Amino acid sequence: MTGSSRYGCGSGRVRPVLSAILLGLLALLAVLAGCGGPRVHAPRSEFIPFSPEQKASLEAKAGNEYRIQEGDILRIYFAFERELSQEGVVVLSDGAVSLMGIDRVKLAGHTISEADSLLTLAYSKDYREPTLSVMIQETQGRRVFVTGQVRNPGYYPVPVNGMDVMGAITIAGGLAEDASAENTLVVRVTPEGYQFQEVNLDDFGTAKYVPFAAMPLRAYDVVYVPRSGAGDFQYLTKSVLVGLSYITRMAYDIYNVASGVRGRY
Repeated sequence: MTGSSRYGCGSGRVRPVLSAILLGLLALLAVLAGCGGPRVHAPRSEFIPFSPEQKASLEAKAGNEYRIQEGDILRIYFAFERELSQEGVVVLSDGAVSLMGIDRVKLAGHTISEADSLLTLAYSKDYREPTLSVMIQETQGRRVFVTGQVRNPGYYPVPVNGMDVMGAITIAGGLAEDASAENTLVVRVTPEGYQFQEVNLDDFGTAKYVPFAAMPLRAYDVVYVPRSGAGDFQYLTKSVLVGLSYITRMAYDIYNVASGVRGRY
């Protein structure tokens, strides 16, 4: 009876202790089971600089002045008539811009210096020796590429109110059946190379997706959705580069924006 009172399950004092131990074991087993379950996927990122050949191509174009395109967004800065300065000036589909105080002026196809001269001439009708400068804020009408395992791959404009990765995929018809949503890549071309950011679309609608929802796409961004079982991340990023060799011209345009290319002033 003495042994039973010390160790038996019938003891009122011992039963809560055993229950606590049992709950602790169950919790431990749950943790161990989670460790043996599916691996939590953490989105990765990588920067790949331009190859020597790509750098040489950019340097070869360095002497070519950028020419304004339809859809470009300009900043017009006046040194003295500050009230005439404007940002977010869109080059319209006919190549012209609409500015305060003058008639529409066609700028598409002209270099930045030529655009300066055209606007200076237009403003000279009402202002004495206006001193202004044209700068590129964004190029190519805010378009992005959506490619890979989506239903309608293509080149899509970014709405005025912006667009995130899921929005771009939605415009492209959504994911194909064999898409690897957790390995979706956003490729951003910079003046020095390619920045890859992996986005796990399986997290869409959860707190984990919030940082990516707050990351608006920029002009020339590439959204790439691989097939299921994408494999090694470094291999994936480098294989994507093979298909992106044609956007060296984009890198040149982006270089002009990043370096603040401007006119005479």
